[in-house]
Amino acid sequence: MKIKYDILSTLLVFLMLCSTGKSFAQRRQHTKYITIDAVVQDNNGNPISGATISANDGWVVAFSDDSGKFTISVPDQSDLSIKAPAFEPVYFQAGEFAEMELFQLEPHVPLYSKRDSVNIAFGRIPKGNLIGSATFLVADDIIKYDNTQWLSDALLGRIPGLLGYNNIRGLGNALFIVDGLPRDIWTINLAEVEQISVLKDINSAMLYGSEAVNGVVLITTKRGNPNKSKINVTAYYGVSLPMQLPKYLSSADYMTLYNEARVNDGLTPLYKKRVIENYRKGHNIYRYPDIDYYSNDYLKSYKPFAKGMAEFSGGNNTATYYTNMGWEYAGSLLNFGEGRNGRRNRFNLRGNVDLNVNSFIKASLDAVAVFSNDKEPVGDYWSNAATLKPNLFSPLLPIKYIVSTEPLLKSRKNDVGEIYLLGGTQSYLTNPIADGYSGGTSENIQRNFSLNNRIDFDLSDFLNGLAFHTNISFDYFTNYDQRVANEYSVYEPTWNLTGDSIVALVKYGNDSRPGTQSVSGTYYQRRFGFYGLLDYNRIFNEVHQFTGSLLGFANSYKMMGDYQSKKNANFGLRLNYIYNRKYMVDFSSAYVNSVKLPPKARRAFSPSFGLAWMISSEDFMSSVKAIDYLKLRLTGGIINYDAGIGGFFDYIGRYAKSTGYQWNELNWGNEGVVAVQGENNVMGFEKRRELNIGIEGSFFHQMLALEANIFSSLNYDMVTRAQTIYPTFYSQFIPYVNFDKNAYKGAEIGLTFNRKLGDFRIVLGANALYTTSEVIRRDEIYADAYQYRQGRPVDARFGLVAAGLFMDEEEISNSPTQTFGTVKPGDIKYVDQNNDGVININDEVQIGRWQAPFSYGLHLCLTYKNVSFYALGNGRKGADSYINGNYYWVDGDKKYSEYILNRWTEETKTTATYPRLTTMTSTNNFRNSTFWLYRDDYFTLQRAQLTYEFPKVLAQTLQMKNISCFLDGSGLFTVSKYRDIKELRVGSEPNYRSFSVGLKMQF
Repeated sequence: MKIKYDILSTLLVFLMLCSTGKSFAQRRQHTKYITIDAVVQDNNGNPISGATISANDGWVVAFSDDSGKFTISVPDQSDLSIKAPAFEPVYFQAGEFAEMELFQLEPHVPLYSKRDSVNIAFGRIPKGNLIGSATFLVADDIIKYDNTQWLSDALLGRIPGLLGYNNIRGLGNALFIVDGLPRDIWTINLAEVEQISVLKDINSAMLYGSEAVNGVVLITTKRGNPNKSKINVTAYYGVSLPMQLPKYLSSADYMTLYNEARVNDGLTPLYKKRVIENYRKGHNIYRYPDIDYYSNDYLKSYKPFAKGMAEFSGGNNTATYYTNMGWEYAGSLLNFGEGRNGRRNRFNLRGNVDLNVNSFIKASLDAVAVFSNDKEPVGDYWSNAATLKPNLFSPLLPIKYIVSTEPLLKSRKNDVGEIYLLGGTQSYLTNPIADGYSGGTSENIQRNFSLNNRIDFDLSDFLNGLAFHTNISFDYFTNYDQRVANEYSVYEPTWNLTGDSIVALVKYGNDSRPGTQSVSGTYYQRRFGFYGLLDYNRIFNEVHQFTGSLLGFANSYKMMGDYQSKKNANFGLRLNYIYNRKYMVDFSSAYVNSVKLPPKARRAFSPSFGLAWMISSEDFMSSVKAIDYLKLRLTGGIINYDAGIGGFFDYIGRYAKSTGYQWNELNWGNEGVVAVQGENNVMGFEKRRELNIGIEGSFFHQMLALEANIFSSLNYDMVTRAQTIYPTFYSQFIPYVNFDKNAYKGAEIGLTFNRKLGDFRIVLGANALYTTSEVIRRDEIYADAYQYRQGRPVDARFGLVAAGLFMDEEEISNSPTQTFGTVKPGDIKYVDQNNDGVININDEVQIGRWQAPFSYGLHLCLTYKNVSFYALGNGRKGADSYINGNYYWVDGDKKYSEYILNRWTEETKTTATYPRLTTMTSTNNFRNSTFWLYRDDYFTLQRAQLTYEFPKVLAQTLQMKNISCFLDGSGLFTVSKYRDIKELRVGSEPNYRSFSVGLKMQF
C-alpha cells in the first residue's frame, strides 16, 4: 500500500503542478500585450494612492502612486481588478479598456466584512446584528500563531461555554454542521476552515430542528476569491513521546506478592523462595524471564510524525476555486519485527468550486476525499502487554543455548535472524513478541468521501431582496481490516541442571506463510442531507431591515447494522426585524418530525424569540469614549427533540412467546403469549425550554472585549418506562411515557485583552463556565431518602462511603455484615448509611460529580517584531473520577502494578493505602466507593508555539509573499495532584507529548 500511496501522491502533485504550469504557460503564450496608463480617483476627483491593480489571478500586480497613477502591462485578454480600502472594487478586461485613462472608485460602506460577521443557521450576518448567543473563531487567526491541525484542538479551551470540544454548557454533544449540513469533523483540517461558529442557545440553533437541542457548531470551509491567487504550503516534522507508561512489578516481586496473596487467602505459597531468588538475580533471563513489555527492548523512546500540506485558491469573476491537499505520516512506537515498520498514512484532498452561471444563478460544488491506512503487526500488543505476567515464559530463546543434537533445531522453518527461536508454552501459543516477528501484518483502511452541491438563485428581479438556495450533500465512510496472517511455532524449553543450556524442546503449532489476504472488521456509514431555503433581506429607508427565511431541511444517517436510518426533517421559519441597527427582534421556529413517535404525535412546533439592544448606538452613549460597542440580548424558546428516545417503536405494545403456562398447578409445555410492555399512542417529544440573557462589548478602543451569558434550561417530558406511577401487578404492561425532568443553570464569560506598545503586542484571553444541574423529577423508588436522585445533580456519582480497612477479625465481627463477599482483615470497610446492620447497595449515597461545575480556558499571544509566542491551556475544578481498571484493581491472577506496593499487611496495616492482596475475586473491594474516588481538578498546557517570520526582503527574493518557521509542542504538562493517573493509558497506545518544527510559505 505504501507504493500505491507514493504513486497516488506523486500523480496528484504532478497534475496540480502541471495545471498550474499550464495556466502560466498559456498566459505567457499571448503574443499581444498592452500597456495601460491610467489614474485612480474617487468620485470627487481626488487621487487614490496605494490602490492595487492586479491581473491574471494576482500574478501581475501594480500599485497607484500618490497622484493615483499606475502603469501595467498585461495580455489583452487578461481580467484586471482595481481595489482600494474603503472603495468598491472595479473589474474589467484589458482589451476593452486599453484606452481608459481614468478609473473612478465608488466609496464602500460595508454592511459587514468577513472578519466582522458570523455564520448563523443558513446565513451570514454582521456580528452587530446577531441576536442569539454565538461565538466564532477565524481559522487563519489561529493558524497564524498555532499550528494546530484538528478542529477538536482548535475548539478546546477557546470558546466560552464549551466543555471539551463538543459539549455546550454541559447539556450534551453538540450538532456539527459543515458547509450547511450535518457531518463528522474528523476528516477536516483546520487549514481548510474559514470560520467556526458555536451557536449556544435555542434561538440561534432552532432552524436545524430537533438535532440542535444541545447547540450547534458550524464549520465553514474556505473558498477562492476572484482575481486573487494564493498558494500556501506548510510542512513540519516532529516526535511524540509517551506521557506515562505502565509500571509493572518484576518477576521476583510479582511472585513474592502472589505468594503473599495466597497466604492471605489461607493457601500455601506457589513459588519457592529459591526459585524467586533465581528470578531476582537475573543470571539467566531466558530460563528465569523478567519481561517488561514497556522497556526499551520493545519500545522506542519516541515515534516520528510528519505532514505536508498545500492550498491553492483563486479564480476570476466567472469561477473561483479552493483546493487543499495534504499527506500525514506517523510512525510506530514498537521497536521490533514488523512493529518497527508500523506506520499510519493519511492523504486528504478537498476541492471547493464556485461558478457564476449567469447574473442570477450561482452554483457551488465541494468534493472531499480522505484515505487513511494504519499498518501494524497482527494481534493487540498493548492489550497483551497489560495482561501478560513477566515470569510466564521467555518470548525469545537463543539458538546458541540449545544443544546441537536437538532435532527440532535442525528442522525449524522459522527463527528470528538465525539468533532466536520463538518461545511459548502450551497455554500461550501466541504472544505479542512472536506476533511482531512472525505473525504477519494487519492494515486498517479507512476511506471517506463527501460531496456538496449548492445552487443560489438571486430573485431580486421578482422582488428586491429575495433569494432561493438549495444544498444537497452525500457522505460515505468505510472501514475494514486487511490482514496477511502467518502461522508460527513456539517452543517450550527444558533446561539442564546448571541452567546454562537447553537440552530439549517441545514444539507447539506449525510454521506457515500462506500469503493469503483476508478482510474483516468491515464497517460503513453514510449520510444524506438536503435543504431548500427561501430568503428575504431588505433595508427600507436605511432604517428598517426585514429578514425572513422559510426552510425545508432533512438528513438521514445510517451505520452498518442499522435496520433503519436515523432521520431528521423539519420546516423552519425565521422572521427578523432591526430598527436603525439598534433594536432587534427575532422569531425563529421549527416544525419538527420524528419517526420514533406514534403517527399522531410525530410532529410538533418549536418556537423561539430573541431581543437585542445595541446600547452603544444610542445618542446618549456618544460621549462615553471608553465604550466602542455594547449590546444586550435576551433569548428564549422551546425545542422538541427525540434524542433521548432509544428505539423506533417504543410506543408500540410488545408481546413475546412464553415457554409454558400454569394451569391447575401443572406446567404445560404449550407456548403462550405474554406482555412485555404497554402501548402509548400519545407518547410525545422530549422538550427543552431555555432562557438566555447576554451582554457583549468592546472597550477602550478595542483593547478589551467581553462576552457573557446567564442561562437557565429545563429538559422535561423525557421518555422513560415509569414504574412508579403504575401498580406492581401492571409491570408487564407499563408503557414508555413522558415523565423525567432535569434543570440546568449557569453562567459563562469570555474576556480578551489586546494591547500594542510600539513593536510589542500582547493578546491575553480567558473564558470560564460555571454550570450546575438538578434532577427535578425521576422515575425512581428507594427504601431510603438519601438514595433518591431527585434534587441532586444530573451528573451525580453514587457509591459506598469507605471507612478505611479492616484491622482484624474482631473489627469485622463488630461491624455490619458485608454482603459483597467474604471479607478479611485488609479489606475495605463501608459505612452503614441506614443502620440496618447490613452493607449492600442500599448504602450507596452521592459521593461526587462526574462533570466539573467550573471549567476555564486561557490563551496568550506575545509578538515582538517578527517573533511571536503563543500558549493555550484549559482546566476544570469540581469533578470527581474513579481510580479503576485492572492496573489498579488487582485480584485473582492479574498482573501486578507498582500501584499495589503500599498494600495492607499485618506490618503496614496502620499506614496501608491499598487493600490486602488476594487470588480470589474481590467483589467487596473493587466497586465504586470513596476509597477509589479522587478530585479530578487540573490545568493542562495543551499547546505552545514559537514562530519567526522571515524579513519581507528575503521572502520577495525567494518569490514568496511570506515565509515563517515555527517550533511547537502539544500536551506539554498537566498540573494535578493525580497527574500520573490522568496521563496514564493502559491496554492501548499511550498518550503522547509531541514536539515539531515546521515551515510555512505563502506565494
